[in-house]
Amino acid sequence: MEGKNAVWEAMAKRYPRFYDDSMRKDVQFILDWCEDKGVCFENKSILDIGSGTGTIAIPLALKGARVTAVDVSSGMLKALREDARKHGVHESIQTHQSDWEAFADENTYDIVLASMTPAINSEEKMEKMMASSDTMGIYVGWGSYRTNLFVNALMQAHGIEDDCSANGCFKTRQFMERLEQKAMRYHHTFFETSWTETYTQEDAKQYAREQLQRREITPQESVIERLLASNSNDQDKVHITTKAEKGIVVWYK
Repeated sequence: MEGKNAVWEAMAKRYPRFYDDSMRKDVQFILDWCEDKGVCFENKSILDIGSGTGTIAIPLALKGARVTAVDVSSGMLKALREDARKHGVHESIQTHQSDWEAFADENTYDIVLASMTPAINSEEKMEKMMASSDTMGIYVGWGSYRTNLFVNALMQAHGIEDDCSANGCFKTRQFMERLEQKAMRYHHTFFETSWTETYTQEDAKQYAREQLQRREITPQESVIERLLASNSNDQDKVHITTKAEKGIVVWYK
């Protein structure tokens, strides 16, 4: 666990903030779609599992919600608090540094939320999520594909031919299947998205290390350097694009 926490702490230094254009686009779509389905966020208590830098917690607070944000990374939560204060919603967000399995809270919330987080990577953790609300929840996960040519090449260069980890989190259809087994009512949709991250050569090396370490693969520095040299048309910058399908589920108890 300490090793994984160290990876997330390192990632927090470059992780997207809620105001990043690509992040805001997806979050706006998610929240608009939920509201179209009748979800009201104003004056609601919301538990945000794996909140990261507050990419959803802050927009929810701006809508008038009271948010409890849980994340394993102190760096992620520090960024969340900084941005929440800048936008005047710091009093509406409480932060807790903890992994989801260890998080202890006897309260239940109006809405429980998990978006693109490896915190929900087992049926037990899903059950705990569902138990945290008496009424409803929102889950956002990967859809049918996620393509990142750089990461694919990185995995292959380290001898991994089929990277099916999806960063550890349940795919949206897995979540839906569990809801159907429990005969729970839900709405869902899928949408396509893409984003490009631009790194310096050194930051790209760190990005590559983190991608491997998240999958518990030991980085080979010479392999990473060769890959960057062969995939970069710009000596100073490395551009990494991800194309993906994401799914949204609003479920009701």
